Amino acid sequence: MATTTDDTAYVTTTEAIQLAPELNSSITHILRSKDPLDAQEFSSVEYINKIFPNEHSLSAVDQVLARLQAKAKQVQEELRELTRAQTDGGQKGQEEVEAAKKGIEMLFFKIKEIKEKATQSEQMVQEITQDIKSLDYAKRHLTTSITTLKRLQMLVTAVDQLKAMAQRKQYRETAQLLEAVLQLIQYFRTFQNVRQIAELTESVARLQSELERDIVKDFEHGFTQEGILVGNIGQLASACLVIDILGEDVRQNLVEWYCKLQLRAYRSVFKPNEEVSALDNTSRRYAWLKRLLKIHDEEHAHIFPASWDVSRILCLQFCQITRVDLTDILARSASTADVPLLLQVLQLTLEFESQLENRFMSRDVEFALNEDLESAGFSESISPCFEPYLSLYIEAEDKTLEEKINEFKLQEPVPEDDLSVTVLASSTDIFLFYKSALTNCAKLSRKKPFLDLCTVFGKWLRVYANDVLLAKLPKQGDKRPINREYLRSICIVLNTADYSLTTTSQLEERLWANIDPEFVDQVTMEPERQAFLQIISACTRALVRAVESHYEPAMVSMSKLPWGTVEYVGDQSEYVSMIHATLKTCVGAIQELITNKRYFRTFCDKLIESFVSRFAANLTRCKPISEIGAEQMLLDTQAVKSFLVETPNLGLETTVAVPTSFVKFVNRGLGKVETILKTAMSPHEPFDMFIDHYFLLIGDRHLGNFQRILELKGLKRTEQQQMVDAFLKKQTGMENLQENSTVMSVLQGMPAQISAQGVVGPSAGLAGNMAGLGLAALGSGPVAGLMTPGGPGTGGAAGGGKDGSNNPYQLSNIVTSSILSHSPFAALAAQHLNSNSPGGGAHSLGGDLDTGSGLGVGQGGQQSAGQAGGVGGSFAAGAKINVNIRKFVAGIRAKKDQDPGAAGGGGGGTSGI
Repeated sequence: MATTTDDTAYVTTTEAIQLAPELNSSITHILRSKDPLDAQEFSSVEYINKIFPNEHSLSAVDQVLARLQAKAKQVQEELRELTRAQTDGGQKGQEEVEAAKKGIEMLFFKIKEIKEKATQSEQMVQEITQDIKSLDYAKRHLTTSITTLKRLQMLVTAVDQLKAMAQRKQYRETAQLLEAVLQLIQYFRTFQNVRQIAELTESVARLQSELERDIVKDFEHGFTQEGILVGNIGQLASACLVIDILGEDVRQNLVEWYCKLQLRAYRSVFKPNEEVSALDNTSRRYAWLKRLLKIHDEEHAHIFPASWDVSRILCLQFCQITRVDLTDILARSASTADVPLLLQVLQLTLEFESQLENRFMSRDVEFALNEDLESAGFSESISPCFEPYLSLYIEAEDKTLEEKINEFKLQEPVPEDDLSVTVLASSTDIFLFYKSALTNCAKLSRKKPFLDLCTVFGKWLRVYANDVLLAKLPKQGDKRPINREYLRSICIVLNTADYSLTTTSQLEERLWANIDPEFVDQVTMEPERQAFLQIISACTRALVRAVESHYEPAMVSMSKLPWGTVEYVGDQSEYVSMIHATLKTCVGAIQELITNKRYFRTFCDKLIESFVSRFAANLTRCKPISEIGAEQMLLDTQAVKSFLVETPNLGLETTVAVPTSFVKFVNRGLGKVETILKTAMSPHEPFDMFIDHYFLLIGDRHLGNFQRILELKGLKRTEQQQMVDAFLKKQTGMENLQENSTVMSVLQGMPAQISAQGVVGPSAGLAGNMAGLGLAALGSGPVAGLMTPGGPGTGGAAGGGKDGSNNPYQLSNIVTSSILSHSPFAALAAQHLNSNSPGGGAHSLGGDLDTGSGLGVGQGGQQSAGQAGGVGGSFAAGAKINVNIRKFVAGIRAKKDQDPGAAGGGGGGTSGI
C-alpha cells in the first residue's frame, strides 16, 4: 500500500509538470532515448496495452511490476546523484569566487606599488636634469638678446639712411629702406615700454608723414592745374612705390586727387545749363573721356603701378559725374523730351558702357581670371538714369501699335487671289514688330520698362484678337452666299488665331528669357492665349452655322413631306441626298482650308452635335408621323448616320480610319433619334402594348416625354387622354423606370402641355388610321385588330395558332404591326382573304413576300365568315417587299371596286378613313 501511495504521488507530480513543446523537443534531441517512458507523447494506457496485449500476457504481471519497480529505483538513484552533484557544484563555485576576489586584490596592490616607483623615478630624473635645463634657458635667452640687439642696430642704421634718402628725394631707395624699417618696427611692437624703442618708433612715424607730404607736393608740382604732366616721370613713379608702402589710405588719397585733377576740366566744360551739356551733346562727353584716356595711357600710365588701376577709377568717377548730370538734364526736359533723341542717347550710352566694360575686362588680368567678378563695374553705370523716362519710349511703341491695329481694321481684306495664303498678313506683321521692339527694349532696359512693354504687347494682342480677327467673322443673319470663299474667309481667321496662339506662347518664352529675373513672375500671356482660343471657338461656331444654313433647304424639304400619309417604305428620301451633298461640299472644303487638323476634328464634333439637335428638332415640324412614315424616317436616319460617321474623311484624297470615339459620338447622337422613331413606329392600339413599347425603348415615367411621342404620332385629343390615363396607371409599381430619359433630351424644345384633366394641345388625327373596320356585309361580330393580343378566335402575331401563344410585343413584329395594324390594308386584307376563303383555315401571302410567315387569318366555329382573326409575321422594310405590298393593295382595291357593298354599313362599327 505504501508503494502504491508513493507511485500515485509520483504520477500526480509528473502530471502537474507541463513543459513547453520546444523544450520537450530539445530534451528528446539531446537524450536520444528510445525508451517509451521518455516519449514526448507518452500514454500510460497505450503502454499498458502494449505490455499486456491479451489475457494470457496477464500471467507475467508480477515480472513486469518487478521490472518497473527496479526502473523506478534506478531513476531515484540517478536523481540523488544529480542532486548531490549540483550541491557540490554550488559549494565549489563559491570557493572559486572567493579565490578570484583575492587575486583582484593582489593585482590592485601591485599596480599601486608600480605607480609609486614610477613617481620616484620621475623625481630622480628631474633632479638629474635640473642643471641642464638652466643652461638651456640661459642659451635661449642669450640668443634672443643677441638677435634683438642686431635688429635694433639694423633699425637705427636703416632709419638714419631713410632720413638721408628722403632728404635727397631718392624715392626708389627710400621705398626699399622704408619697407625694411617697417618690418623691423613690427618686430619691436612688444618692446614699446622701452623708452628708446618708443622714441625710435615715433621718429619713424614722423618720417612717414613727412614722406607723404613731400610726395604729394611733388605730384602737385608735377601736374598743372589743367592736369598736364610737367614733372619728372621717373621721380613720380618712384614716389608711387613709397606711397604703395605707406598704405592703402595714402594711395587712395593720391588716386582721388589725381582723378579730380583730370576731371576738373570736364566739369568746367560741361557745366549745367550750357548748350554743350544738352542731351543731344552727350556723345561729346564720351568723346572727351576717350581723349583723356588716350592721354593717360600715353603719358600718365607709366607713373602709377598697374595694380592701382587708376584708369578704371578715373572712368568710374567720370560715369558717376555724367550720370548725375544726365539725371538733372532729363528731369528738366522730361515734358519736352524727344523720344527718338532719348532712345538715341540711351543707345549711345549703352554702347559706351559696353566699350568700357570690354576695355577693362580684357586688359585687366585680375578681372579676366577671377570667375567671381562678372563685370568691371561699368554695366549700368550711366544708363539707369534713363529708366524713369523710358515710359516715353513705351508710350511711343504703344501708339505705333495702335496705328498698326487701326490699319489692320480698315485696310486688310481676306486675300482672294492668292489661294496659298492661309493666315492674315497682319498676324505676321504684328509679331515681327514685337520681335524688333523686344530686341530694342532688351538693349535699353530689362527691368520695369521691359515689364511695361510686355503689358503693352498683351494689351494689343487682345485688341487684335477681338477687334480685328473677330470683326472679320460673318455676323448672325449675314446674307452673303455660302460658297467656298465664304468658308475660306472663316478658315483664314481660324488659321490666323491658331498661328497667333502658337506664336504668343513663343513670345512669352522670349520675354521670360530677356527680362530681369526679378520680374519673371509678373510676365504672363495666358489672357492673350485665352482670347485667341475664343476666336478659334467663334470660327468653329461660324463654320457650323454656315453648314447649317447650307443644309437648311434639306430640312425644309424633310418637314414638307407628308409623313402622316406615307403608304410604303421606299429608298432614302431626297432630302437625305441633299444633306449628303451639302456636307460633302462644305466639309470637304473646310477640311482642305483648316491647317491645324485638331481644330477640324473640333469642328466635326460641333457639327455633329448641331446636326443631331436640328435634325431632332425638325421631327416636330414633320408631325403627324404615321407608323410607315416613322419607318421611312428611320431608314433615312440610318442613311444619314452612315455618311455622318465619314465626316472626318470628307475632302481627303485617301481615306483614313475614323476614330472610334467619333463613331460612338455619332451613334450616340442619332441613336436617340432612332429610338424615338422606333417608338413612334409602334401602333398606339392596344394602349397597353404601345405603353410597354415606350417603357422598353424610352424607359422613363416622364409624362411630358410620353406626350411628345403622342404629338409626333398626331393622335386625337380623346385618344391622347385615354393613353395618358393608361400610361399613369401602368407605370405604378414599376421601380426600374427613369424619371426623365436622356433619349428624349433631343426633343426638349417640343411643347407638351398637360392639365389636371389630361392632355391639352394640338391633336391631329392620323390620316388613314383606323381603329378597326366594321364589315357589315360579312356579319355583325366584333372586329379583331391585327395587333390585338391572342384570344379566342385570334391568331398569333407571327403566324401563330388560335391559342395566341406568340407575344405581340416582340420587337421583331414592330415593323409588321406598324404597317398593317392601323391602315386600310388591315381590314381590306382580312376582307379579301376571308371572302376568298369560305370554310375557314389559315391563308398565307408568304409566297410573294419573301418571309417565312405570311398574313394568317383564323376562323372561329361560332363566328361569321367575315370576322378577321389576326395578322402577324415579320415584315422587312425592303424595296421588294414594298413592291409586293403595293401589288397586294392594288388587288384589294380592285376587288373592292367590283363589290362596293362589301364594306357597307352594318352592326360591327366602323372608323372613317
